[in-house]
Amino acid sequence: MPMNNYSQHLFEPYKCIGLVSSSVPHLIRYIEKLNKIQIVTAVGRSFLVFNEKLQLIETCVAHSTDITLMASDSKFLFTAASNEIFAWKHGHRWKIKSYKDEQRQKNLKHLMVFGGQLLAIDDEQNLICWDINTQEIVSIISFNNNSSIEQQSIDSSSTTTIITSILHPATYINKILIGTRQGSLQLWNISKQKLIYQYNPFDGTEICSLVQSPALHVIAIGHHSGLIVLHQLQQDMTIMKFQQEFGPVTTISFRTDDAATIQLMVTGSNRSGHLAIWNLDEKRLEQQQRDLHWQSIVSASFIQKQPLLITNSADNSLKIFIFDDLQTMGRLLFQREGHRSPPTRIRFYGDKGKFILSSGLDSTLRSFSIYSERLNRSLGQASANRKLAKKHGLKNDTNVLLPIVDFAVEYCREKEWDNLVACHRNTALVTTWSVDRMKMGKFKLLPERFRSKQHNVQAECCHISSCGNFCIIGYSSGHIDRFNIQSGIYRGSYSDDLGVNSNSDDQKPAHQGSVRSVLTDAINQMVISGGADHYCRLWRFNAKQNQLIGSFKLTDSVARMCLHKDNQFLAIALDNFSVVIYDLDTKKKVRNFQLHRNRITDLTFDNDCRRLFVSSMDSFIYIWDMISGHLIDLLSMETPCVSLSLSTNGEFLATAHVNQLAIYLWSNISLYSKVTLLPLNETHLETIQTMKLPEIKSDEIDGQNDEDDEDTDDNTENSTNEMENHPIEYQYKSPEQISTELITLSTIASYQWKNLLQLDLIRKRNKPKEVLEKSIVAPFFLPSISGLEPKFDLSKKPDNNNDDYEMSESILNEKSLSKTYLISIFAKSLQQHYQQNNLQEFFQQQMKLLGPSKIDAEIRSIGLESTGTIDFMLYFLEMISTIIESNRDFELCNAYLGLFIKCHTDTILKHSKLFDRIDCLAKLIDKKWYRLQRSLDRSISLIEFLRNALI
Repeated sequence: MPMNNYSQHLFEPYKCIGLVSSSVPHLIRYIEKLNKIQIVTAVGRSFLVFNEKLQLIETCVAHSTDITLMASDSKFLFTAASNEIFAWKHGHRWKIKSYKDEQRQKNLKHLMVFGGQLLAIDDEQNLICWDINTQEIVSIISFNNNSSIEQQSIDSSSTTTIITSILHPATYINKILIGTRQGSLQLWNISKQKLIYQYNPFDGTEICSLVQSPALHVIAIGHHSGLIVLHQLQQDMTIMKFQQEFGPVTTISFRTDDAATIQLMVTGSNRSGHLAIWNLDEKRLEQQQRDLHWQSIVSASFIQKQPLLITNSADNSLKIFIFDDLQTMGRLLFQREGHRSPPTRIRFYGDKGKFILSSGLDSTLRSFSIYSERLNRSLGQASANRKLAKKHGLKNDTNVLLPIVDFAVEYCREKEWDNLVACHRNTALVTTWSVDRMKMGKFKLLPERFRSKQHNVQAECCHISSCGNFCIIGYSSGHIDRFNIQSGIYRGSYSDDLGVNSNSDDQKPAHQGSVRSVLTDAINQMVISGGADHYCRLWRFNAKQNQLIGSFKLTDSVARMCLHKDNQFLAIALDNFSVVIYDLDTKKKVRNFQLHRNRITDLTFDNDCRRLFVSSMDSFIYIWDMISGHLIDLLSMETPCVSLSLSTNGEFLATAHVNQLAIYLWSNISLYSKVTLLPLNETHLETIQTMKLPEIKSDEIDGQNDEDDEDTDDNTENSTNEMENHPIEYQYKSPEQISTELITLSTIASYQWKNLLQLDLIRKRNKPKEVLEKSIVAPFFLPSISGLEPKFDLSKKPDNNNDDYEMSESILNEKSLSKTYLISIFAKSLQQHYQQNNLQEFFQQQMKLLGPSKIDAEIRSIGLESTGTIDFMLYFLEMISTIIESNRDFELCNAYLGLFIKCHTDTILKHSKLFDRIDCLAKLIDKKWYRLQRSLDRSISLIEFLRNALI
């Protein structure tokens, strides 16, 4: 079968993690609608958008090449990749807006937006001006002596003028400032393409940066020599000068918040991680903040009207400093960072596989979350003396250990003691770490035989037992030692030489060459070791005598090993690029895989041991089927994979690659769709297509991308193309009732129906206590009886001749007055829906929307005392019966029926129609509940059986 017809793979690109910043300066955008800021950084072919707390809220579709420039206005974010500029909105190319000069295919070097125009300068020193809305080129100005405007050239003495910085001064309409490598500074009118004014050179060196100051007509100019000039443009007058000592001035920013008691200016250089803070009031250097970043600071900028300074660096970090007191020194508020050197080994951590542990060439250990960047943590930098490193600063630590070459982790004891051990390059010292406390442990494991004198020995590999108490370490000398992790105490070695002290120099090593890999089984009965002497040996874990159980003679040296602890399958990668599989129960070789064409870097089994994943330096990841012994999938990468790891549930495959700072995640397609895989052979290696590495995806944060809902572009054709490229994702909504055969509960909160029968008790409990009042003495003209307490004299009757008394008596005894009934709106609506045979709509749209007190009042309002008839009560019972027969809102109907019976008990007992209707309802409810109770009992019984049965 030809490979070009074979397109199915087990894995597809999902996303990459661990990237934060690059050598491209960051941007700060102010979203007026949300009254928030956004911080934008570029990493490779994508850009990242962070909020004010450095939470990742947005990314973009990948560019064809790396992003080199960024600029923005109030509506769009512009990015330049190679010779093309794209306009972005919410991470999408806004209606395919792109800006490109078809006649000039040179790369762009500078980008700026002002007004409704987009300016760019290419390699040939051509300034190209586009109209943002129409995407048409407005003008082109060429800044070299061969141009048509040679008389307006910036530097006539130079054959080629190289523009190094551009700036649009505030309030200068259609005008820009241009600084060059020759040190010239000129003011140009873009619309007229005319040179307006040329300023005198300051020191003749390259102008590296131009920044507008808070004062009108004043700009800051940074030079390659370290000179900083504050210049007044209108008067062509230098206000003040400063000299930076640690390199060219590539970034300048001014503090503009109202709380600032001192006018501050911050400058930085692209040659160091230092910042200089200048006091503009006293015209002096206030302070230097050194080693803020491991590498050079690309950009530093204050947020307008806030005491926050944002810096990004090429060391893959982004930081926010706050100046929150009267002092001029800022403190670190937020930071986001990743590996500053490529990771060399990665492993999924935990039983749920939500985190990845990685070690890099920067001697650090980091924990990355596969779901959210905000959960990423650093375990720190490996150091031989952590206390001294904290005292003098991490960057000035002289005891930094070399990069980690191998580490092992076990999470079952993470709460008790250190649960990770790491081997370092060119040293026999093994360090311990705690993943739970996210820091380096206190033990440095080194056997006594290597302490007494200098040994050219390196710890090659390590492993932690399944119980989490012991670690096994293999050395380049061939020795294998066991340590207790909790105490750091040496607990023995593995060797078949029984007559010599196990920790002495004369002890016979376990292998005649370096130990390449060590493993233990699931029950701590066996230690497996593989060495460069072409042997794989099996040792008893705790035995002091007869330690060697058996050994396998291999065709070449062991490169790496992997053990599936459930079925005792051992995979051994050899230096001859082959992988052999041994069954440790039978001590026999069961598989041999030989299609690999270069050195094998890592290998792992999946959870059920059906597949074996192998990565090699030929840029392929091989997926072998253990049952058939065939190669079933082949992933071709852009760069070789140096380490891989599979999550415990098999959902994700994580890979680390050569010269790549990121960790790449691949999603397992077979978990949610059918995948047809066919056996592959060696001919497929030549024709397989290379897969693109995954791109960055944003965290899921609601309400962060509502920048602008306006649409000012009328290009409907482009809009249609954009929708085709980015289809609308519809959110699935569960139906109100999955099936009419299933009893369905309501979705309203329980407090709206649970306490309906206790409303009287609740009102009585919540009723305020009455204050005792003195008894009111009767007026003097009313007859009373004397005593301790005054009483009315009721024996005396009023005079029958009194007209007022006779009138009131006649009114009270009036029998001819007819009673008036007030029918509520609720009752009238209930009657109307009953007549229309639409009681379900009445229940869903009116009854379910009422609160507990309102429900109580409305059910009482349909009684005989209020309406004068029982018809409304029969309507209500018919509605409850209809809802129960439909199997919807089961608990809600029972609560309403219970409240109805409580409120109208006397009326129900006096009218047989009501009594019979409720009796039928009770039988219907019992039938429904009996069916539900049987299903619940069956499920409970099955669960109890599975829990208690011996399987």
